[in-house]
Amino acid sequence: METGDCPLCLSQGVSLHDSHFMPKSLYPLFRTANLQPVRFSRDKLVQTSNQVTDYVFCGPCEKIFNVGGESWIHTRFAVLNGPFPLRESLLKQAPLQTSGETTVYAAAKNPEIDVPKLTHFGCGVFFKAAVHSWDGDDPTRPYILMEPDVIDALRQYLLGKADLPTTVALGVTVDSALVAWQAMVEPYPTAPILGLQRYLFYVPGIAFQLFIGEDAQGKVPTCINGGSDGQVMYENVSVTMRNTGRVELKDAERSQKLLNMMADLEKKGLNVRLGD
Repeated sequence: METGDCPLCLSQGVSLHDSHFMPKSLYPLFRTANLQPVRFSRDKLVQTSNQVTDYVFCGPCEKIFNVGGESWIHTRFAVLNGPFPLRESLLKQAPLQTSGETTVYAAAKNPEIDVPKLTHFGCGVFFKAAVHSWDGDDPTRPYILMEPDVIDALRQYLLGKADLPTTVALGVTVDSALVAWQAMVEPYPTAPILGLQRYLFYVPGIAFQLFIGEDAQGKVPTCINGGSDGQVMYENVSVTMRNTGRVELKDAERSQKLLNMMADLEKKGLNVRLGD
């Protein structure tokens, strides 16, 4: 442990735990007996089993993240060649509405889905990204830039001291693809929509979007925190995420180890390239 200031409870000079940026429970989903996960950025793709951690939060706040949502959701991600429990639960009820390839469900009316925990998990990941650098390149710059008032609104919500303001809307989309993209994409800012700032992250089978701006909850009626229904969207997230990745990573450097692994898999008839 190290000593420092906790950005969630704001306690100063406390013992900080070696905190995970993305939940520790995600990493086994990307590992096989003989293959390591691939970590990527716009600049580089490498195979590594390293997990992104740093001394950031105190013990009681680590428990808040865990109890608030991480312990609930970690058994509900999509598993490669296995179950996708959150989707299975979602599809047990009739949808609220369908428009094209997008269906909307009232998750709050589904006894198998804990909307407060799903919301807490999503907001927790965005908060972590906004209060710490995580990548180590510049320890003074957080992983994503976010206005102080929004960060504090997320902090107050995560601590159970306040509801999210109407200027903050969380969108949750469950993947309808037959085979969900087995990947993890850490939070990043994406193109604004409806005059709102927008951030996104992806875990196997689930995309989370954070919309920020005036009347965000009104402008994004399908957000999970905008009403009593706890609306969750259902559409093909994998195609969107893979194609975005193909564009973003087209110039990224590939390590030789990764190139060798990809060549070996393709010799076996397995297509491991991003895109449709």
